[in-house]
Amino acid sequence: MAKVGRNDPCPCGSGKKYKQCHEAADRAQEDQLRLLRRAQDRLFPKLIDATQSDELALSMPTLFEQYWGGRYTAADMSELDELEDRGSERFLTWLAFDAQSGDDGSTLVERIAANPPAELELDEHELNLLPTWAGIRLRPYLITEIIKGKGALIQEVLTKETFTLRDHAAAKRLEENELIFAHLVPVGEEYYIAGAAAQTTPDTVEKLSEFLAVSLEAWQLRNPEADLNQFVRENSYLFNHFISVLPREAKEPSRFDDLMLRGRTALLMTKQSLGIGNDDDDDDDEFDDQADDDQVDDDDDQADNDQPDDDQPETLTDSDQQPSK
Repeated sequence: MAKVGRNDPCPCGSGKKYKQCHEAADRAQEDQLRLLRRAQDRLFPKLIDATQSDELALSMPTLFEQYWGGRYTAADMSELDELEDRGSERFLTWLAFDAQSGDDGSTLVERIAANPPAELELDEHELNLLPTWAGIRLRPYLITEIIKGKGALIQEVLTKETFTLRDHAAAKRLEENELIFAHLVPVGEEYYIAGAAAQTTPDTVEKLSEFLAVSLEAWQLRNPEADLNQFVRENSYLFNHFISVLPREAKEPSRFDDLMLRGRTALLMTKQSLGIGNDDDDDDDEFDDQADDDQVDDDDDQADNDQPDDDQPETLTDSDQQPSK
């Protein structure tokens, strides 16, 4: 949008010059937004510092293993950035925004927003941001368009809601059709990425859809009245489980396949426990067929092991040995 000159007609259509109409209000709004942007830069590090409090010390190991799906333990924390791209920052961001670390199931950000601790020394602009950050969770976003020099248009994968990411630094690292997993925080009417986002390739979208279909169905069977936002609130760590098994430099499809197999198995067990599944015989047969195939493979492997190896010298048993003369 072209910049409006002070002597140009005001865009509101009043017929007045811009300087005599909306200029003062627009300037005040720009100043407020500038103050909020600076407040965002100060607030996020304070929230990360708060994750190191004694309040979270006891639950930290359990939450760490929950986020990483048991792949790492708290003992790996010091080496996490070597094991995962910006792994420490990703975990601490999730710990602040998502982890239900309070006795009442609240998150750290929710508790700080409700009762800001004096030791954080939050100013009025940081306090204004906090309530709008309390409901933020880790979510998947599709990059639909890069706005050169300004940011990007992104779409939340689950809700299909679109946002304008006013984050020039972040947008420089993004490409269209990429999938990112991030905490998108509002700053006035703009949106920024808090902490580190996990970037994945465009072909990840199909895998995520498959993963979410299984995870959502299993969860909704036990929570039929809950909506998507409730699913994300209670299960956002599953997104990191998904990210962690994606191929790195070399393709590792077996890790994703293993995750999906465990998800489908959990879904089947959930259906059985709830007495559901009479109409899903085909799905059950698929699992049975897979189990039969696995058993056949195991039997074949055992048979191969029972056969003598032509490359190895044959070993005589006691009954084969001849008595010495």
